[in-house]
Amino acid sequence: MKVQRTECTISIRSESDDPAVQRQSGGSLLAIQFSSTEEDMLVAAQLGMSLLEDFLSALALVTGSTFRATEPLQVARITEAADECDFYIFRRLPISHWGEPITEEKVDFVKRILAHWDGLEDGHRLRRAALQYREAIGNLDDAAAFQEAYIGLETLEPPLAKAVGLTPGTEEVAGKCEACGHSYVRKKTSLVGVRAFVLNSLEATTAEKSRVADWKLINKLRNDLMHGLIDPENLKDRPNAALTAAMAHLHNALCTHSHADSLVADVYRLARDGQTYLLCGTYKDPKWPELHEWHTLLELEDFVWVPHAQFGWVPELKFRNNGLKDVEGFVAKLTTPFSTATTESLDFPRTERDA
Repeated sequence: MKVQRTECTISIRSESDDPAVQRQSGGSLLAIQFSSTEEDMLVAAQLGMSLLEDFLSALALVTGSTFRATEPLQVARITEAADECDFYIFRRLPISHWGEPITEEKVDFVKRILAHWDGLEDGHRLRRAALQYREAIGNLDDAAAFQEAYIGLETLEPPLAKAVGLTPGTEEVAGKCEACGHSYVRKKTSLVGVRAFVLNSLEATTAEKSRVADWKLINKLRNDLMHGLIDPENLKDRPNAALTAAMAHLHNALCTHSHADSLVADVYRLARDGQTYLLCGTYKDPKWPELHEWHTLLELEDFVWVPHAQFGWVPELKFRNNGLKDVEGFVAKLTTPFSTATTESLDFPRTERDA
């Protein structure tokens, strides 16, 4: 078929042949084969993922079938001479724990915040905005998480506007009639409270440059996403940057209006999912299989955490070569989101091999 004017072949099959497992766990393995002049394999992988996303979107329209978010598993490139194959195998390190303990002191903070939510006039808005904050943290899709964080800021518009003496959601704009010259003031809908909080000023002209940049980034991306003004592949790193900014201001707004000023931070760190590692390699004399028979070139097990004498708990990954010839490779990790990654994004972590 043709997708985005690109000739390609697509295979889709269940992760398991067992009907019981299919019903309990689901999961599909998608494979796509296409030609590209792109030399950077990570950029080529992004194109392949975009083609698959279009295919799945059309499939959902036709059949109503449901699919979870897709993740890259492997990208492989065969040379023109068809005697060598380069490959990247992706493995995300799962992070299912939080490294800091929940102390009694932190629970006391929680109690005070909950008491304020019950007692304040706008406490119901603080609760709703905090729910958006929590859901955004757990959403690994940066664009979707950003929109959840933005909704949290919108929810706080009334208390944020009242705090600086503004009418929530309303901005007065002065103008003059071109025909008669009569001056007038009109009201337009605007998040004046959110804007003032992000800017830390009533006017952009008196605000810090970094805060003005935050507001422009957040507001512009919200409009682009809400009104469908830009294709996802053209967003680049904007969702990640805007998410971090929106979450920082949402966090500080919630803490300020929950009378937890000591939690307000100038430096904000956003927790995301685990690091993506890549097994990068080359092997000789490949037997290029039919697409529906394609599989991961190396047999990998899931990451496990093991104790290390020097570094504490470290991730361990086991893999097995099932017959590839003359395999050469190394381990790397992505330093940027996959959506914007290139080979320049690769870092090479310290590794140790078992004897």
